Amino acid sequence: SAPSHLCRLFKEHTGLSIHRYLTRLRLTASLEELMKPDTSLADLALELGFASQSHFTSAFGREFGMPPTHFRRLIRSGTQGPTRKNLTDRVAPGVR
Repeated sequence: SAPSHLCRLFKEHTGLSIHRYLTRLRLTASLEELMKPDTSLADLALELGFASQSHFTSAFGREFGMPPTHFRRLIRSGTQGPTRKNLTDRVAPGVR
């Protein structure tokens, strides 16, 4: 069928399922928002289409190896921690 063919071609081209690719896009978008001091994790999660803050936190941790609160703390402290660039370098080509 056409949908399964599209999914197969997409995965062959990107190495990711469509769902995984879209999740990465949403998580990458969260990085900019997490740098803002008054961004609520719960509101951000819902704005990005996650079912809850817990769902967002779990997905963020799987993708970037740390919870979003840890990322936010490192960015705010100015210590040599992850940057948006080195985190997004791990994302599939074309996802910036």
